[in-house]
Amino acid sequence: MSLDASSLFSVKGTVAVITGGGTVNASNKPGLGRTIALALDANHASKVFILGRRENILHKACSQATNGSLIAIPTDISSKESLEAAYKAIAAQTTHIDLLLVNSGIVGPPTALPPNPDRTAPPTLLEFRDHHFSHPMDSFSRVFDVNVTGSHYTILAFLPLLANANLSRPSPQQDIIAPPRPQIIITSSIGGLLDRPAGFAYGLSKAALRHMVGVWCSQLAEHQIRVNGIAPGLFFSDMTCPMYERFGIPGSGVSDGSFPAGHIPVTRGGGEVDVAGLVLWMASFGGGYLNGETVVLDGGRRRVIA
Repeated sequence: MSLDASSLFSVKGTVAVITGGGTVNASNKPGLGRTIALALDANHASKVFILGRRENILHKACSQATNGSLIAIPTDISSKESLEAAYKAIAAQTTHIDLLLVNSGIVGPPTALPPNPDRTAPPTLLEFRDHHFSHPMDSFSRVFDVNVTGSHYTILAFLPLLANANLSRPSPQQDIIAPPRPQIIITSSIGGLLDRPAGFAYGLSKAALRHMVGVWCSQLAEHQIRVNGIAPGLFFSDMTCPMYERFGIPGSGVSDGSFPAGHIPVTRGGGEVDVAGLVLWMASFGGGYLNGETVVLDGGRRRVIA
């Protein structure tokens, strides 16, 4: 195997499925899923199936693909029937998939109480209790329905196509590293690592997804399907936009000095190249030995905040 970067990190010919693959952020720029889909396309993936509920958003993403490999599959991952329909639609267009990126998610109720100009002191315990108790239970459980249950059933739905990727692998050769095994990548968040996440349901669901990486890695070991995760930190999005505005962070916060080092040691938020570069490595020959791990992509943020 050549150590040249063009070979080591190539995703040419890769067939991928990405849930949440059409989203845009608060500035109408590609969200994480769309960024990853476009990065795979730009680097000559064979087919990139993008799944999401909003068909118009998916088709907009497809129109941005440099090499035309993106294929829109309208899907609601909280519905088994919708997932089964997506599986059948994709199975009609490919014999296998090399990469399943489980990326769909919602936020749910925020932890912080809404601003109150009359409040001069921190919220009392009773105010805290009343605020959170006022949320309907289904607004909490819906986060788990999508982020956890939906992710679990997404994995189940596409296992046959992932397994098929192993059927075309070459026979083992002495002292030769074979191409990577098929892989599932689950998107969690540093919110699942922190004791003070942006939202109770969100943080707990993301912690569950991080655990899901290990559980599925163990379950699929005998089937030679790898399972890894990514835990992004602060990337400009619908969820983080209010925080950026509150702290006066300019633009999408990716310029050096946008954040104090006490918030993010590298002094900027995450950008498209950061998540694209990570997934291109994970999906390539160079990332083929990675299995059962969640890669934290946060510029060191979790090391400096509670």
